Amino acid sequence: MTETLSHNKETYQNTSQPAVRVRGLSRRFGNNPPVLHGLDLTIAPGEFVALLGHSGSGKSTLLRTLAGLDPVTEGEVSTPDEISVVFQESRLLPWKTVWENVALAQQSATRAQATRLLDEVGLAHRQDAWPLTLSGGEAQRAALARALIREPAFLMLDEPFAALDALTRLRMQALVATLWQRHHSAVLLVTHDVDEALTLADRAIVLDKGRIRLDMPIPLERPRRHADPVFERLRTQLLEELGVHT
Repeated sequence: MTETLSHNKETYQNTSQPAVRVRGLSRRFGNNPPVLHGLDLTIAPGEFVALLGHSGSGKSTLLRTLAGLDPVTEGEVSTPDEISVVFQESRLLPWKTVWENVALAQQSATRAQATRLLDEVGLAHRQDAWPLTLSGGEAQRAALARALIREPAFLMLDEPFAALDALTRLRMQALVATLWQRHHSAVLLVTHDVDEALTLADRAIVLDKGRIRLDMPIPLERPRRHADPVFERLRTQLLEELGVHT
């Protein structure tokens, strides 16, 4: 018999408990094969996890479930109360200024709080600008500030740099690493970029047909260097798990 459990959100005051706990999660649509199949996943408080997988592997469904947007009908999901998501598109409201967009994520937020976050992402000088005047990188910086104003215990990043040019992407990766170390959120980054996963994450998870194919620790000191032999070995392993043979 299928066990049906609700999406329970918890605030984890005790750091010995996980920030995110998924047990036996399955998700199916109609009579199609399950998109997620008996998935188990734990993310510790302050841990940075990268999630990789081909299109259709279940990444987006897992993110929607963790965000509370999709119901849990098979299995159990526990997350903190405060969750923020940064998407590939910045999703800024064009009729509000940058600082107003940042403050919008927290009902009680003041302009001073929004400005502080914009300063952290290097965008305080554009706080009165309109979103349509921002570059792609600036718009994603504003989206990061908006996500962090809630002081989330769990931050999800859904391919937030995919539309950026290579140089801007590297700068944004460095910014995310700095913000993560400063704010101590648990982070789940969805990415197709193996180097990005190895640069930022504590663990890399490969999802395949709704199951975790690989859950790999990344035992590298920060800042990380691509020339490190361990980096290259892990890169080769991840690519092979994704079906790319070098």
